[in-house]
Amino acid sequence: MPIREELLREIEQAPDELLQVLLSFLRQTQLSSSLDPAESGNAKLNEKGHYPLRGMPSIVSEDFDESMSDLWNELGA
Repeated sequence: MPIREELLREIEQAPDELLQVLLSFLRQTQLSSSLDPAESGNAKLNEKGHYPLRGMPSIVSEDFDESMSDLWNELGA
């Protein structure tokens, strides 16, 4: 049996929840293939095709780069 026919048979027998997940995946794949690769990166899309973290403020801890001077010193040695 050709792969296409086998896949169609499996889809016809699948429960509705699985079909929703499959449809969501196919939509995301189609959307991500139409996006600029620099734009999409490794960001995860939710079911509606939106980036959940886009527009949220970025907060960096005040002590974020305290240990960086040690790292740069080691790299420069």
